[in-house]
Amino acid sequence: MRQTMRLTKVELRRLLMNKKTYILMIANILIIALGYVEFVRNIGDYIFTASRLCTIDNIVFPFAIGTLGGSLIWGISLIVDSDRVKKNYVKDMINAFTDERKASLSRIFAYSVIILVTLLIGLLVVMPICSKRMDYLFDFRAYLTYPVLVFIPGCFMTLFLCEGLYKMSENKAVSLTIFLVLTAAQFSPLFIANDFFRWNMPIVSDISDAFGSPTILRILGYTRILLLAVSICIWEFACLFIRKYQYGALRSFSLRIRKPAALIVPVLFAVIVIIGAVKQPFIDHAPIVSLEDGGDLSFSEEETEAEYASYKRNLSFSTALGTMRGEDECVLAEVMKDEITFTLGAGIKLKSATLDGEPLDFSGEYDVNNNFDTYFGNKLYKIKNPEKKTGKLKLVYGGYPAVSRSTMACLGYMNENVIGKSFIGISWLCMGPVYSNVFGPDKELYINVPSNQIPLIEAEEMEKVKDNGDGTTCWKAEYSSGNLMSGAYNSDKVSYSAEDVYFKYSSKYGKAVQENDLDGAICNVFDYCDKHFGPIEKNSSTGEEIKDIKILQTSAEYGGGYADDGAVVMSEHFMSPQTLSDSRAGTNMNETFMHEIIHLYWGDLGMVCQDDGLWSAEGLTVFTTYRIVKEKYGELYAKQYYVDEWKKGVMHLNNNFYFRHPEYLDKLPDTYRAQIESGVESTRKYELMPLMLLKAEEKLGGEEEMDKVLQELYSRNLEFRLNETGCTYQDFLDTAGLTEEDLKLE
Repeated sequence: MRQTMRLTKVELRRLLMNKKTYILMIANILIIALGYVEFVRNIGDYIFTASRLCTIDNIVFPFAIGTLGGSLIWGISLIVDSDRVKKNYVKDMINAFTDERKASLSRIFAYSVIILVTLLIGLLVVMPICSKRMDYLFDFRAYLTYPVLVFIPGCFMTLFLCEGLYKMSENKAVSLTIFLVLTAAQFSPLFIANDFFRWNMPIVSDISDAFGSPTILRILGYTRILLLAVSICIWEFACLFIRKYQYGALRSFSLRIRKPAALIVPVLFAVIVIIGAVKQPFIDHAPIVSLEDGGDLSFSEEETEAEYASYKRNLSFSTALGTMRGEDECVLAEVMKDEITFTLGAGIKLKSATLDGEPLDFSGEYDVNNNFDTYFGNKLYKIKNPEKKTGKLKLVYGGYPAVSRSTMACLGYMNENVIGKSFIGISWLCMGPVYSNVFGPDKELYINVPSNQIPLIEAEEMEKVKDNGDGTTCWKAEYSSGNLMSGAYNSDKVSYSAEDVYFKYSSKYGKAVQENDLDGAICNVFDYCDKHFGPIEKNSSTGEEIKDIKILQTSAEYGGGYADDGAVVMSEHFMSPQTLSDSRAGTNMNETFMHEIIHLYWGDLGMVCQDDGLWSAEGLTVFTTYRIVKEKYGELYAKQYYVDEWKKGVMHLNNNFYFRHPEYLDKLPDTYRAQIESGVESTRKYELMPLMLLKAEEKLGGEEEMDKVLQELYSRNLEFRLNETGCTYQDFLDTAGLTEEDLKLE
């Protein structure tokens, strides 16, 4: 190694004395800067498939572009330099005083130093641009972390790969061709959605500006290290082809592999890669199944296994590792069977089970007869209690909440379980044992989260118990089922004419809330809807009265948005600066934010709609948003950003060949057909239906007459809830006194 370091100094000095090196460094830095040019970013959306959040847009994307450019620049340069040694007939001179493997490694090390310097300069050059664009969401730690995880491994693995390719072929044209083919292959339809194969321009989606993205960081770091090990393995294997004097590649290779010592390192790296890929903690290895094959969420009709008098659950989290640990203490009052069964979510494992301190035998396996559990990676556990003893049952479990292979195959890597310093989101499937045949009163749930966080169960606040003295706080709630969301929140009490609404959002979004008057947008929605359709109902889907209406922001990594039982839960996508200032959808983009709140009236607490692909709560919500915007910003504004856009969408829909000839859809590949069907359904809901409602308003004689129809439908909420289908399109037509022909669009 000492000789390798000396050779590295020589090689580094040679590079630093070459003007070409500085030209390449400047070129790489300029490519990073191009990531801030809108034209390049629009093109990049097609290859990078990233969302437009600030960290993605201003940190990850420019350095991902820089990684791709740097990979090409330094990879090609390394192959040319390696070929120069052979072309100038100095290879044998070098081999006379050192091993060619060491000379190769020294070249890689020297280029690595140049790449590190390039990254450092690039970080300094673009930091003022990045910080200005991100404003209050700029995070210096994220600014350093993501480029290091994206840029350095991507360029380093390129060096090992290119040097390995040249060692095997000793032909510049062949090496360059294979390198360029491998680079282009990652953007092919086969690999573009697979983060593992995006080796020098990785996919990083939905990085949270508000709460950080620890799950993405962990899988990104793990994948990059694994891919770097792959490239080193390729280089080590290629070194077996180094030509012996007067021997060719295959002859040299056959002589080297006869010595076991020469195979130790490449085989070791190959084993590490295989084990790392197979055993990665982020993927649960349940069998791959489809929910369409009869799998659904159903409750067991088997006999009761046990009843408990009390149940206490205590959950704690490691925000550094992303793991959770749970302890359940259950007082069994009556035991009917000699087995107690339950499921644990993907990645969570039962570690011990005791009854009054005595260990019980247990087993865990995937229930292949239950598609729902197998699809989500839930494992079925059985605890043996042959004597049917009662007493205190204690269960200890934990692990890293993972994604099942079935979910990966269907949706890609989408993990709704997030454990980090600023946000924790855990689905009910991973919050401890889920029983089907064990019954008793609600559980006492104790949650230990970082002291800067406020935990909620399905947006319901918990009771603070104590500070644990280790930077965490214990909270308590009565619990039967529900998802946990815990974050570093600001909490606003927003009062409109009728009552109060509680708005919880990340402390980093305080400026966005003020600048876009989101508190005012909340008031606008409730005042308008109460006045035009009827007051908000405060009864949940189970008939229980809801104490408070809440609006809750979640991490972009947690994803999604919905309204349920008086709680509007929305990802930070709906509040990101890009969304709130997107000129394509209007200049006052708190409208997107309002849309989700309106769902309280159409689809949650208010009128339940039957979704038939056209008539839906989404269409009513879009139409209501248009009406609020029209009242607030004027008819011209509403026409430009709503009605005209609806008409464009419907025009494109009518021009769609497969929409006009659906009989040809069955002849398309499944993936392409699904994309077309999804696009058609989206246009029907979000553009065609609002246009039809607008035409109904014109037919009825104006907004007041339309409001009477909607008020009538809204007042029949209880009737529609009792009706399994909800409010149908025909219900609307009958109430309005219209026919389908009346609302047909030309």
